[in-house]
Amino acid sequence: MLLALLAIGCGAETKGDPVVGEEIYGTACTSCHGPDGDLGVETSGVPAADLNEEVPESSDEELADVIQNGEGVMAGTGLDDTETADVIAYLREKFGG
Repeated sequence: MLLALLAIGCGAETKGDPVVGEEIYGTACTSCHGPDGDLGVETSGVPAADLNEEVPESSDEELADVIQNGEGVMAGTGLDDTETADVIAYLREKFGG
């Protein structure tokens, strides 16, 4: 995991597969973020982040950290490094950045 995060953190291009990432997003993320990234389902009174705003403003390293470890009321997903890279590739393709 550290090597993948270091590669991402050093500006290396994400090597994930956006097609696989879309499948994972559909299973792990859509229920809160929605298919368009802006559903904003509330957990403990806090809406899910709008991915149309967050993805372009976040580095791959920041996205990987949130995806794997969670942030605020969002729990970590339990995805491994390859799955995380796939999701990031999809997020970049779908939501910009």
